[in-house]
Amino acid sequence: MKNRHPFFIYLSLFFALFLDATYFFPSFEVIRPPLVLLTLIYWNIALPDKVGVSYSIVTGVLSDLLKGSILGTHPLLFVLISYLCQRFFYQFRVMRLVQQSLILFLIFFLVKGYWSLNSTLFGQMEVHIITNESLLNAFSYAFLCSLVWPLVFYLLRIYRRRWIK
Repeated sequence: MKNRHPFFIYLSLFFALFLDATYFFPSFEVIRPPLVLLTLIYWNIALPDKVGVSYSIVTGVLSDLLKGSILGTHPLLFVLISYLCQRFFYQFRVMRLVQQSLILFLIFFLVKGYWSLNSTLFGQMEVHIITNESLLNAFSYAFLCSLVWPLVFYLLRIYRRRWIK
């Protein structure tokens, strides 16, 4: 039973990568929540002794390859967020789901700013970071991620209880 832990965790991360790689209509792509990062956050909080930085690096590199972004963008962000989740998982785990969603709202607001800054610095697109449109996109992105978090949390909790423990 203990040997099955990594397989089922990787299976859930690959499924989230597959969902992230699917293309929806263009107006939703700007604010679509990153299911890989939400899944990684859940596993770092639920099983911090089993999921570590190596999972973050692997999923980050795969995410970079699937999205065609500059190699190292997603792994850096995933490692940083995984570190924060692992460092504060005792505090995060005892919070109610609403409180967790509020904290994730702040994190994803900063994540959207990081991705906007990164795409602006490397010339992929011309975007001014502090405009009404970019702030509205970042706010709606973070809001949607915080709304999706309880669904991801409960689905992965059911999955973990059924297949991992």
